Amino acid sequence: MNKIHRNMIRCLSCGDMIESTHVHDYKVCRCGSVAVDGGRDYLKRSYPVDRSQADSYEELSQWERDGS
Repeated sequence: MNKIHRNMIRCLSCGDMIESTHVHDYKVCRCGSVAVDGGRDYLKRSYPVDRSQADSYEELSQWERDGS
């Protein structure tokens, strides 16, 4: 199991960096192409406008791999 320290992406369409800081903290970039959710509990990415945008973000999340 990995421990999430930061749940963040950058939209490649508008350049927004969006971060979800707690569970169910759903954030959408300003152009509406991508969204992030889950805070430090899970990583969720969604595409509110168009599913073809699936490759339109840069992953910026930080996590620590569990030693067990």
